[in-house]
Amino acid sequence: MNFWISLLMFSINFLYSQDSLFWFDMKTVRDLKPNTPAVIDRIFKTSQLQLLDSIKNLKIKTKDGFRLQLFESSQAGEAKNKIKKFDKLLNDSLYLVFDAPLYKIRYGNFISKDKAEIVQAKLKRKGFKKVWIVKSRIEQ
Repeated sequence: MNFWISLLMFSINFLYSQDSLFWFDMKTVRDLKPNTPAVIDRIFKTSQLQLLDSIKNLKIKTKDGFRLQLFESSQAGEAKNKIKKFDKLLNDSLYLVFDAPLYKIRYGNFISKDKAEIVQAKLKRKGFKKVWIVKSRIEQ
């Protein structure tokens, strides 16, 4: 008698312990799975995955290097005036970087510190008094 009761209890327990979604068919789902959360799409107006890929591509197009810092100021207008002046005097790329609370004007894309030192010496001979080398992400 105890055997039959134990068997009955085991059978009932076994039936109710099965996965309840074995009968569910995914083809009946009407809504498609979204590519990204709707909140991200409303904020960035693009797919989150595309945004992450663009950040990865930006890192591929740049690498560690050096630039020469020519000027820094806490006033944006003064920095913009200086960059116009430097643009007429110099033939390489100029960058206006805001690193709170300062606006910094940086020059060039140098792979090695030695090349940056050579150009730094040339700029000092041209009359640039305060020029120093900074480590930076440079364009390839």
